[in-house]
Amino acid sequence: MARFLRTAVDWTLEGRGGELKEYLIGVEVFDRSPSYDPRVDPIVRVEARRLRSKLKAYYEGEGRNDAVTFEFTAGSYVPQIRERSAAAGLHARSRPDASTVAVLPFANLSATPENDYFSDGLTEELIHALTKVEGMRVVAWNSAARLRGVEQDIPEVRRQLQVANVLTGSVRISGGSLRVRAQLIDTETGVYLWSETFDRQMQDVFAIQEEIARAIVRTLRVQLVTGPGEGLLIRGRTSIGSYDYYLKGRYHWHRRTPEDFRRSLQYFQAAVEADADSALAYAGLADAQVLLVDYGLAHPAEGVPKAKAAALRAIQLNPNLAEAYPSLAAIRAYYDWEWESSESLYRKAIALNPGYALAHQWLGTDCLALRGCFEEAWKENEIAISLDPLSSVTYEGRAFLCILRGQYEEALRHARDIAEFDPTFYKAYTSMGRAYALMGRHADSLAMLEKGRSLAGDVPNILAAMGHVLALSGDRAGARGVLEQLQARSRESYIPSTCFAIVHLGLGEKEQALDWLEHGCGQREPPLAVLKVHPVYAELRSELRFQAILKRMRLE
Repeated sequence: MARFLRTAVDWTLEGRGGELKEYLIGVEVFDRSPSYDPRVDPIVRVEARRLRSKLKAYYEGEGRNDAVTFEFTAGSYVPQIRERSAAAGLHARSRPDASTVAVLPFANLSATPENDYFSDGLTEELIHALTKVEGMRVVAWNSAARLRGVEQDIPEVRRQLQVANVLTGSVRISGGSLRVRAQLIDTETGVYLWSETFDRQMQDVFAIQEEIARAIVRTLRVQLVTGPGEGLLIRGRTSIGSYDYYLKGRYHWHRRTPEDFRRSLQYFQAAVEADADSALAYAGLADAQVLLVDYGLAHPAEGVPKAKAAALRAIQLNPNLAEAYPSLAAIRAYYDWEWESSESLYRKAIALNPGYALAHQWLGTDCLALRGCFEEAWKENEIAISLDPLSSVTYEGRAFLCILRGQYEEALRHARDIAEFDPTFYKAYTSMGRAYALMGRHADSLAMLEKGRSLAGDVPNILAAMGHVLALSGDRAGARGVLEQLQARSRESYIPSTCFAIVHLGLGEKEQALDWLEHGCGQREPPLAVLKVHPVYAELRSELRFQAILKRMRLE
């Protein structure tokens, strides 16, 4: 590793950092033969991870006062060399602001594991309550959930989430009785700042949420500047039966699989039936319908009107509910093509809850970026990452933005980062596959797309991307085979028109590609929203038919 570090630093100082590729390091540093294949022998990647870990431990210990630091980001072998004062640098990052809080998943101590949804739901509701408090930064649910099982390792939580405080707890349900135990802990000292146990009936869960949120605000008041909305910490009341269905719906919605999306939809519908005046239930119903369409699991003509109606009903019932706006904003963008209205709705959600990471993320990737406002989109993505630092979905949005900007090496680096800390997230690999394709590295692209497909199944857009790359690589028969598969599946389920279009593009059949894009435009299919900015469509931008599609979508 010392040889690895010295070589990387020396070459970078000599202006040869661009040569620091995996193959070259394997040969020069680890004495591999000229026939060395990094795909077979992962020595460089393995040692790079060890080196990053060693450097981090060094700078947190005996090297905390070093005047110069060397740091490697995942996926890159070019060191970042920085000067710093003794009090600055990496060590300073280990001292998070006193008003930062992570609410870790409450443990389910009930007799049955089926109650996991309730403990998770209580955790997420507390996060949403606290994000509304001015001056407090609260880690979003996706990141908090990734630390399930390490709740007792407070130093590790502090390191990964960069928070000064954590809220941990447990939930026990027995019949109609509910016991909730919660503790607020200082992550630097391990000291309990506040702790309490609530023994109540199930219908008192809303009061418990508010009491816990208030206690945290009171405990950290010296560091916080709270606004006049302090008394509005929770998101509105509903019947306990409807709320129970709502929590089950959110539990499955977060899991992001086709089957879980369908189950979440069923639970949200049950929540609405149990309480027709629950804004939360309608907001969940809108979110489920929107993602079913976005993932190609429902036809837009069927799913979008239902999602729009649910979102509008949620806003009508509670116009101060931030979660009611993003799904409607997404529909305004990719279905109604009302881009300014979409942006306004996202910003309304953020004004109501500045800590709502999903609103920042969708505003950046699903609205601003699609109009070509890349700098603004990047800033929103940065905010989302700061609020949800361990979210694979949010980081994948960063890789997507890099692809749109033509920064393919950067996109690969971000996608590799995701694959390293979440190797089961299929979009990490499909993002690499798309970047490789745009770089002309067809074999690497197909390998990554196949990896993503092995994790996600035969998702139509992955299959289509593989057909596109097969065509580009000269395997026209393979590409034709993909078209046949897509056609066969379209007779049984919805397949976005863009899937057919990009395979025809790979085959050089522009007219057929344009036929499919015009068909998709007539159906108002959401995947067409990327037409203005995605590099895969660059060769069509001079075509009059393509320009007409953009004008119809109000993107020109």
